[in-house]
Amino acid sequence: MFAPYQDLLSALAEEVGLEASSLISSQEIVIDDLPISLKLEGEGEQAQLCLCCLLGIPSEGRWALAIRTMLQANHLWTGTSGATLGMLENHTVSLSVRRLLSELDADRLAVLLAKTADIGLAWQDFITQDQTIAVLPEFFHDAPHVPV
Repeated sequence: MFAPYQDLLSALAEEVGLEASSLISSQEIVIDDLPISLKLEGEGEQAQLCLCCLLGIPSEGRWALAIRTMLQANHLWTGTSGATLGMLENHTVSLSVRRLLSELDADRLAVLLAKTADIGLAWQDFITQDQTIAVLPEFFHDAPHVPV
């Protein structure tokens, strides 16, 4: 494991009161029942930390609304605060965030994880709502080019 990444996870664990060896081993943190995986990609100055959480599968009746809204939210990241919504082959919706490892310290990573959890939980609520309900996440209402 890349030493700066391991050091960052250790510092994060200390910052948020987790056992460092457990976080380093699992590379996953759970915030408000939402698991967020952490993954290092690349090496050296180009190394990036990727965060990913799985949000659920839209019901058949909600499929078109969910996909259309996710595409609109991804447009210039207005409805995701810089994260990207995607879909796995099994139709599970994911939320991903990528940052240069060199730009992060434990405090910044803790804030990024908290923000990712907030955004992920809001989208999870939207994606898994009853098909007749179309309540968008609160931060999505301010997106100027997205019809609500």
